[in-house]
Amino acid sequence: MESVIIRASFFLLMIVIAYLLKRAGVLKKEDGVALARIVMNVTLPCAILVGFRTFVFDWSYMIIPVLGFAGNAIMLALGYFMTIGKGRNERIFYMLELPAYNIGNFTLPFISGMLGSAGIVAACLFDMGNSPMCLGLNFAFTAMAVGASTGKNPLRQLLVVFTKPSFLVYVIMLILAACGQSLPDVVFDFAGLISPANGPMAMVMVGLMLEFRFDRTRMKEAITVNVLRIALAVVIAVFFYNFAPFPYEIRKAVAIAAFAPISSASPAFAAELDGDIALIGFASTISIISALILIPLLVVLL
Repeated sequence: MESVIIRASFFLLMIVIAYLLKRAGVLKKEDGVALARIVMNVTLPCAILVGFRTFVFDWSYMIIPVLGFAGNAIMLALGYFMTIGKGRNERIFYMLELPAYNIGNFTLPFISGMLGSAGIVAACLFDMGNSPMCLGLNFAFTAMAVGASTGKNPLRQLLVVFTKPSFLVYVIMLILAACGQSLPDVVFDFAGLISPANGPMAMVMVGLMLEFRFDRTRMKEAITVNVLRIALAVVIAVFFYNFAPFPYEIRKAVAIAAFAPISSASPAFAAELDGDIALIGFASTISIISALILIPLLVVLL
C-alpha cells in the first residue's frame, strides 16, 4: 500500500511540476500538444503491447468493451432527453460532455503504473467500447440531434478510430490472443524499453495542458455534467468491482477507468458544431481536476 501511495504521489507531482514550468514560461501549452502526439503514437502503443504479452484470451472479457460502449450510450441518451425543449447549445453541451472517457492519455498511465499488464489490458478493453463512441458516434448523433450539416459522413467519422495507433494495436493483439497467437519476443522486448516512459510523459502532458479558468456563471451546468458522470462511474465501479467474475487487477482497473475525465475529443467536436466552447472547456477542466483527485484515491483505496 505504501508503495502505491508513493507512486501515485509521484505522478501527481509530475503534473504539478509541468504546470509550474508552464506558468514560469519555461514550457508552453503547445509543448503539451507535441508531447501528446508522442504519447498517442509511440509510448502508449508500446505500453499496450507490453500489457498483452502475458494476456490469455477469454470470451468473458468481452463484457468489458460492452460496458464502455454502454456507458457512452446511456449518457448520450441522457444528454438528449435532458435537453428536450432547450436550446441548440445546451444540447451540444450535454450530448458531447456527458459521454466519452479519456482513457488513453490520462487514465491508462495511472493504471499501467499501478496495476501492471492485467490492468493495461482491462483499460484497453474498456476503451475498445469507448473509442467508437468517443471518436465518431457521439459526434454523429449529436450533429443529427441539432440538425447540423457537417459535411462529414458519419460512417467515415467512425472509421477515424481505426487510424489511431493505440486502438489498432489492441485490436490486433486481441485478435492474435483470440487465435492463440502472439508476436515475436523481440517486439515485446523493444516495446518494453519504451513503455516505461508512457506514464511520466503523459503526466507532463496533462500538466502542460491543464488550465484553471473558472467561470462562476457557468458553474451550474459544468457541475451538473460532472456530477452525473461521477454518479454513473460509481454505479459501474461498485457493481463491476464487487460482482464481476474477474481477477482483482481486472476489476480494479475497470472500476478506475469508469472515473476517467471527459474525452479531449469532445471540445474539438463541439467547435465543429459551433457549440459553446467556453462552457465545454470549463466543464472539461473540472472533469480533469476531479479525476486527478479521484483516480489516485481509488488506486490507493481499492
